[in-house]
Amino acid sequence: MTLHVQGELRWRDRAGCFTPLPATLPMALLLVLARDGARRTRGELAALFWPDAPTEVAALNLRVNLHKARRLLVELGAANELETDRHTLRWAPPLDLPPLAKATGPIAVGFTLPGFDRFETWLRAWRDRSSSLSLELVAEPDDTDEIASPLRAAHFYGRRVELARLRAANFAAQLVIGEPGVGKTALIEAAFAPCVWLRCRETLRQASFCVVAELFSSHPQWLTELGPYRLDLARLLPELAPNEPLPPLDALTARTRLFEAMARVLEAQVTRLAVDDLQWADHATVDWLVILAHRGRVRWVATVRRGELPTEVLAVIRGMERRGLLGELVLGGLDRSALNCVLHERRPDLAGPPGAPGEHAWLHALWSYTGGNAFFAIEIADGLQAGDEPNKLGDLPLPARVAVAIKQRLAALGPEALAVVQAAAICIGQPALNFLAATTGLAPEDVLRAMEEGERFGLLDNGGVRHDVLREGLLAEMLPARAAELHRRAAEVLDAAGAEPEMVAHHWMAAGRPDAAAPWFLRCAQRLKQLGDRDGAVALLERVRELSTDQTLILRVEVMLAQERLFDDLPAGRQALESILARAACLPPGDARWAIEAHVLAALTDNAVFGGDLSQAVVYLGPLRGKIDGLPADVRVEAHQVIIEAAMRLDDLALAKASLQALREAQCPLPVILSFEAQIHWFAGDLPAARAVFETLLVRHADYCQGITIENDLAVVYFALGDLGAAEAMARRSLKSWAGVAHTEALSLLVLGATLTSLARFEDAAAALDRAELLGRAQGSARFVGEAQVRRAMLLWAQGQDKAAQRCALSARATCGQTVETLRQSAVDLAIVLGGGARKDGLAIEASGRLAELVEGARHPLALVRCWRGIGAAAEAAGDRRRALHAARRQEAVAARSGLAEWRCEALWRIARQAGGAEAEGARAEALALAHSMGFGCLLQRFEANQVRRHARG
Repeated sequence: MTLHVQGELRWRDRAGCFTPLPATLPMALLLVLARDGARRTRGELAALFWPDAPTEVAALNLRVNLHKARRLLVELGAANELETDRHTLRWAPPLDLPPLAKATGPIAVGFTLPGFDRFETWLRAWRDRSSSLSLELVAEPDDTDEIASPLRAAHFYGRRVELARLRAANFAAQLVIGEPGVGKTALIEAAFAPCVWLRCRETLRQASFCVVAELFSSHPQWLTELGPYRLDLARLLPELAPNEPLPPLDALTARTRLFEAMARVLEAQVTRLAVDDLQWADHATVDWLVILAHRGRVRWVATVRRGELPTEVLAVIRGMERRGLLGELVLGGLDRSALNCVLHERRPDLAGPPGAPGEHAWLHALWSYTGGNAFFAIEIADGLQAGDEPNKLGDLPLPARVAVAIKQRLAALGPEALAVVQAAAICIGQPALNFLAATTGLAPEDVLRAMEEGERFGLLDNGGVRHDVLREGLLAEMLPARAAELHRRAAEVLDAAGAEPEMVAHHWMAAGRPDAAAPWFLRCAQRLKQLGDRDGAVALLERVRELSTDQTLILRVEVMLAQERLFDDLPAGRQALESILARAACLPPGDARWAIEAHVLAALTDNAVFGGDLSQAVVYLGPLRGKIDGLPADVRVEAHQVIIEAAMRLDDLALAKASLQALREAQCPLPVILSFEAQIHWFAGDLPAARAVFETLLVRHADYCQGITIENDLAVVYFALGDLGAAEAMARRSLKSWAGVAHTEALSLLVLGATLTSLARFEDAAAALDRAELLGRAQGSARFVGEAQVRRAMLLWAQGQDKAAQRCALSARATCGQTVETLRQSAVDLAIVLGGGARKDGLAIEASGRLAELVEGARHPLALVRCWRGIGAAAEAAGDRRRALHAARRQEAVAARSGLAEWRCEALWRIARQAGGAEAEGARAEALALAHSMGFGCLLQRFEANQVRRHARG
């Protein structure tokens, strides 16, 4: 007679006839017992089929279905009876599949038991294992007493170092320590299989030797030859002498002889004993294990949750360690590689397109979410559905067994430890001791003790929740009112500590206080703007407008949204700001109205500056400076930034430096301070210093490149200094960083067009400048349109189109109007002069007169060299050789002093043309050498053309 498990489940009788077996609960019980014919405890089977039922109910269900199983065996005529006693069960019929053999076909085809998920998992794992040639063991799905190792399934992965250490250790006793579900039991099974297990259970920790009695009862062959210790062991197992009186002994003697009897029985049968969940062992069992370790004939290795070891047991463990009898191995979570193997084995259907060769689609999400805890990872993986997404793992409900396991850990905590663990659960990251103290209201020393307790129970790690599964479980167990109160306290503590606005906003929202969260979201939006995430900033601002009922805050949001139009539509932004200013006048007088008005004035000043209307900027700047004292910190910081932008262009560097100092005192982010410091160096004419600060900013704070125009500004400096290759590279890098932002794209295209002109790549330069002008017109920026026209005028002049160049320069002057910026004025007038060519041109003469006036008060070296260049060109056109030579020498001196290489190169060439003798030859040679070494393609073309004309005349 044989039980056939391959294919359909069938019973073959003595006559060779097959009887199909039903997919019923009694048959499922028999199938579990028959798998390897080993003796199983009643608790194991009850936990497999009724894990969530109370112990008494599960035991009753088991008895009823065992009775039905016996009747089924009678009907089948099975010779192998179901063996039972008070604690264990056994049924070992012949199978058509030997244990650990590879199946030639699927196991128990069609056998399914809906509603019994743990049994289904067990059966699926048996099928998987039997279809594989691998004989390795698996990391167990659970580290509690709910299901014993023979019912665990699949394969063991990873842990090579831990396996080697466990096998090589030479202690009489070893502890494998780790949080529940991390894989302690599976490690022991993999290291020492086959194992004899002493399985401690929480429900039996008050019953002396109960688990030892179960161990001996499950191995009746051990109890056949007990000799003089039979009656002593009968005190533990009465069935050994059911009708014999036990010898009268005092308690100490009886205990000693019982210990000796149990030790002798075990030592006669095994050399190593595995103990599951030592923290739940009763005191008598612990004492017996200590005796075994001292006797040294049977080594034992135990799994343990250190945090749950009773104090007296912990003292015993420490004593054994001091005597060299016991060693410890602390076990962490599975590594990525091991978890990847587990996922491929259990859920090949969800492997999907891997992120790397062989990488399961859910690996990264599950490993991060569970911290590598095998039980949690397997339970969650088994519950995944086809439509679930890894990036939404946190939105899925926790499996019931995971939630129960976390709840059990919480139940073991003291009230102070529970309060601290709950406070840590609501936090983002690793909370500080002082934060937990303030949130819970406990003294720091009490919090420290509570944190240690949380770490012992595997819930905390360095003060923070160990991983997200635990966090989800902790939050699920917390009552909403408690969670809201903790979030409120956390928000207040973080606010007082000056924490990141994102964290404060998060806690106010979780506390159900969107009105309190709104100002913090506003600060988050300001941070995102600095980092260049304009879309993210706008989204947050829109959210603040939805959340808040504070009209003042809503107006501030609208100001910031209008400021965003600086990047794409200046007139629309200005119109919105003027409307907000009018609405602010309806607010009651006071600080709130004052702050809104100052905020709007700052935004209008910025709008005017970037629109090229400095005269209008001056109109706004006066009232803004009058309101700056007493403003909220963030508005005051923004006002000072705007004042710097305007003051630099108005040549009021003292005002700019004063506002920069105010930013430092307000502890403005360092990248912002460095950016303004470099810009002040630029407008002060100290170009090498500006270059040094911008380069430092780029190296140390590259993450701000999309919030601050670092790359564009550095390209401008490189171009001015004549480093054309670096200027082009940085301009293109800026275009990439700011792609889609019209404002900065226009700026970068302007410097790129000028750089390409100097490199004599005229076609590319024209395309860049055309695009810059187009973007400038789209933004409504007269400044950008005028700048593009000036640079195109210089391009046309470089190509020999003097008249077209002058017309373009005149268009730029008309576009820009009267300007007080020396840099812009000098650029426009120089283009007009050069466009006049060698003829006596009235417009050129007027422009050269303006340059002559400007040179007297100009301080910026770029303005000075432009002035002297224009004065020299006008002198040449007038035939005034001496004045032209004087202008060329002054241009060379300024350029040499300031490091303006291209301007110096051109000045040297003009000196060579106007001077004579050795001075001319020396200047010509130096100009050619400098132009070749720096790659000044446009100058080289002009030099060559001049040489040709000179030879033609000669």
